[in-house]
Amino acid sequence: MGRIRPAGVRVLGVPMNKDTAVSLAKAARDVVLRRNVPPKIKEKRLKMCQKCPHWTGSRCKKCGCQMKIKASLSSSECPIGQWGRYTDEIRE
Repeated sequence: MGRIRPAGVRVLGVPMNKDTAVSLAKAARDVVLRRNVPPKIKEKRLKMCQKCPHWTGSRCKKCGCQMKIKASLSSSECPIGQWGRYTDEIRE
């Protein structure tokens, strides 16, 4: 049986929990299927991230993700709700 990690454990800055596993599975699917957002949406997402207190210059302190990659994937969502899946964003 696997070892249970205590709440709040991070590996390389990424929280180890169920949400992380689900998010990584969606991201992997987007990468394999080449589901990327248009460049303007990626740019808009990154601009929102750069204004956020969780921004480190390349990563999000909240989810631990590399934002240049995460912002380009269509199923990705901001962990604090600043931007969402591409299908939700196009309803602006």
